Formats: sequence, C-alpha cells, structure tokens
Amino acid sequence: MEIPYHKDWQSGKTVLECNKYMLEHQIYCDVTFQVGMAGRLMSAHKIVLSSRSSVFAAMFYGSLPEASDVIVVSDIEPVVFDLLLRFLYYENQELSCKTVIGTLYTAEKYAVTGLVKLCQRFLESNITEETVCEIIENARIFNMKDSFTKCLHFICKSQSCAQKVFESSGFLRCSRESLVSLVKADELPLDEKMIYQSLIRWAMHRCKKGEIDVEDSVEIRKTLGNLIFHVRFPLMSLKTFWKDVADKDILSAEEKVQISQLITGKWVKNPDFATTARQGLGVVQVMRIMRVNDIRTDRMSYQHGKIDAIEFEVSKSLLLRGLLLYGSENVPYTYMVEAKVLLRSQTLLHFPEKSISGSTQQFKIVFDRPCNITAKEKYTLWVKLTGPDSYQGKYSVCVNCGDFTFVFHKSGLSNNGTNISSGQIPGILCSMER
Repeated sequence: MEIPYHKDWQSGKTVLECNKYMLEHQIYCDVTFQVGMAGRLMSAHKIVLSSRSSVFAAMFYGSLPEASDVIVVSDIEPVVFDLLLRFLYYENQELSCKTVIGTLYTAEKYAVTGLVKLCQRFLESNITEETVCEIIENARIFNMKDSFTKCLHFICKSQSCAQKVFESSGFLRCSRESLVSLVKADELPLDEKMIYQSLIRWAMHRCKKGEIDVEDSVEIRKTLGNLIFHVRFPLMSLKTFWKDVADKDILSAEEKVQISQLITGKWVKNPDFATTARQGLGVVQVMRIMRVNDIRTDRMSYQHGKIDAIEFEVSKSLLLRGLLLYGSENVPYTYMVEAKVLLRSQTLLHFPEKSISGSTQQFKIVFDRPCNITAKEKYTLWVKLTGPDSYQGKYSVCVNCGDFTFVFHKSGLSNNGTNISSGQIPGILCSMER
C-alpha cells in the first residue's frame, strides 16, 4: 500500500517539526483514542505521549499496560484532546476562552504540568468582572492558589468592581466552597447588606435549578449552609438588620437575638457571627468630629486611675469608629489607654487597655468594630489614661458637621477634670451608618 507522504519527509526538519509532521500525516501511529461523546477516532504514538506524560507512560509501559486497541476517552472533547496532542508533540500553545477550561482539566488528568501552567497563565491574564467567578471556581478545583489570590485581589481592588462581580451571572454559578472563600475575606470592600442579598440571590438560583420553592425560607437556609455565618451581621445598624434581614425567616429567632445583642454592644459568649470590620471597607469616609477650639496652657495629669469622660448626642444615626486623645509635649510618649462607650451605664463597646506610643499633639485609638450610635440618645465616652502629663483643650458645646449636629454634655463619671468646656477627648472618629 502506497504511503501518502513524501519518502524523505524527515530531511531538514527539527525534532518538533518531525513530530508535527508525523501527527498531522498520521505516520507510524500505534495507538487510537475514541474521543468525546461522539466517539471521534484520533491516532497517536505511544512513545511520544509517554515521553511527555507520566500518566501515558504508566498506561502504555507500566506493570498493567492498556491492552485495548482503542482507548475510550469520553470525558474530553475532540477539539481539546487535539490541543493536548499538539502541545505534547510540538509545544503548540493555542488557547482560547472557549477551550482553556477543558484543556486545563485534560492537562491535569494526564499530568502535563507545562500545559497546566500555560492554562493558568492564560486564565490569569484574562480576568474580568464577567470571567473572574469561573476562574475562581477552577482555581479551587485544580488547587491553583496563586490564581485564586489574583482573582481575589482583582475583586477587592474597588467597591464598584466587587459589586459588579457579586451582581454577575457568574456569581450564581459558583460553588458554596468558592463563595465561602470569597465572602469570608477581610479585604472584600462591600457592606454586609450587599453580601447578604447576593447570597440570597445565589441560594434562590440554586433552589430554582433544583425545582425547589424559592419562597421557602427553610430551603433557602439549607441551601446557604455555612455561608450564612460569614456574613458579618453585627456590623449592620439595628435598623438595617431588622428592616432588610430579620423580617424574613432565614435566621432563627435565637440568631436574631444574638445579632441584635452584638449590634447594641452586649457581650455574647462564643458568638456565631464575626464582629470585626472588613479591611476592604477602608474606602469608608471617616469623619473627624472636632470639639476643640483652642489649647489650654496648663496640662492634665493621670494618677490613681482617674477617668476622663464626656456625654454626647447626635442628630442622625452613625457608626462610632474611634477617639482622638491629647498626647504629651515630651515626645516620644507612651500611654496605657482603656476606653468604653456607654449607654445608660451599659457598656456598648470596650477598648481593652493597650500601650500606645506617639509623637504628635493628638493621637487616635481605633475600635476593632464600629459602634452603632442612634440619633438623639445620650452616650458616654469613657477613657482611662496612664502616662505623662498631656495637653488639654477648650471646647464647644455644639459641633455641626454636614447633616450631623453633635451636642456634648457633662458626665458624672469624669473625675479627672474633663467636662464640656475643657479637658481630654478633643475629637471622635465616625462614619455614616450603612
């Protein structure tokens, strides 16, 4: 039988060019694969495949070599298997958005590490708001930690980007495991209401696919599983929580009570929900409310554990995030600082004693979580300092900042000289309620 190729086809070709010629012209092939659901027959060379893949080497030359004349590969489409062969034979690197996922699966199956890395680089260079969820899913399946990290950085680069991803159709196709990795990230620059609503949308999509009633709260909760515990409900305001979350029966009555206690600052043993603010919400505009008008010439001393305290109320609800305190003129200085936020003698937030050093006239303490402040309620700022003498200020009783009006009052807890006209606590750090 006449062979349909030039008898001197090897002349002038490199090794890879010879491999390519043999594959394209099917010369000396000694193995056949039945590929895809349609069963397309594709031939190759055992020695070439085995030289590039430990899986093929075991298949053809291992202790139990494949005995069949035709090897069935039903889980890979012909176009992808062809990409694998061309990479193995002559390092062809043609990938597309349509073939990369299938090629990655195939490369992993046959332990072709070079092709795995090629697919990984392709995916990482094509991260968009539309593709990132699919890439995250495959990064989880194939244990590509670097790819997942790059996807997470992409999502967390801005609030608008994260919001588009969470609103995308790709988000609905993510597995629960992938969403857990995403939603628990401290860097995520979204408020908890947005995260919760996106997860409910995901759960309803899952229920609809399974022909389950999307209005059944029990089924929604079952579908969410442990995802629900990665929503930081205690960071919401009480108003937002009861209006947009607690009116549904997704959470149990006990969970609603626990979250309400955490929001209002009550101590809860072993809480189920995180109370730590997400680092990604650094985009939040923090306001400095300064009640100081001038610096007094005399200094304040801190002996015998005395307390500096002041009461305040505000015209609109907000989130209290920290305090500004006066430092010493002798720099650098170090203070032991403890602080509390009180409502009618109840501790809403406790900043445990901590050593803080500085060299500026004022220094700040930032709370681990924001404290919800309700409009027209009187709150007490309580501070205990231990350290060198500090500056003190002269203050205004009323401070206006945009839509917010702050009124300060004397506190009966203050026994170190701080009051509405002078003393410590020159300012507070807060942001608008989410």
